[in-house]
Amino acid sequence: MSESKDRILKVATRRFAADGFDGTSLSHIADDVGMKKPSLLYHFASKDALREAVLNDVLCQWQTRLPAILARAHSVDDRFGALFDAIYDFFSSDPARALLVLREVVDRPTETRERLAEAIRPWAVIVSSSILAERQADRIHHGVDPEAYVVQSIVAIVGSVAAADFGAALFGESSTADWRHRQRSEARRIARFSLFKQTGVQTKNG
Repeated sequence: MSESKDRILKVATRRFAADGFDGTSLSHIADDVGMKKPSLLYHFASKDALREAVLNDVLCQWQTRLPAILARAHSVDDRFGALFDAIYDFFSSDPARALLVLREVVDRPTETRERLAEAIRPWAVIVSSSILAERQADRIHHGVDPEAYVVQSIVAIVGSVAAADFGAALFGESSTADWRHRQRSEARRIARFSLFKQTGVQTKNG
């Protein structure tokens, strides 16, 4: 990918996340990138084509990371922590991704649901299978629905990252980055303790 196309995708991701697809014009994006609109159209023929490229870029980055994520989960004792952190880190490394996903889910629910499901399914299957294994070992709370738990965790993670600015403003925090770290720790703690029985469960860094 050319440097110009990469810059356009990054700016478009932030713009679509902040203002929505309908609230963003190609002129806004071109101005932010530092180029004329015709130059932007040279790389992307229309706003719809740019939106498609933005979504493909986000999902492609996730799928590129997935093999390393799953390999690491198999190499550490705390598989839950590794898998939880993997998806949180993916979104928190560029918070615009989280807000973009939320906007797309609201604006284009059917299309977005299918595309996200395809991208996230391998990770989700591993996590739900791990929960089933923990159930057989009697280490999780009775009544936990593994697949529903995975969905709730994804929603909580994406929402937590997207809402970091709100949390910082609500409690007068000067640093959104610090607040995002606090929210990550709390989201991880809630996810862990709502799943595992406390007796005999290692809670370090949880």
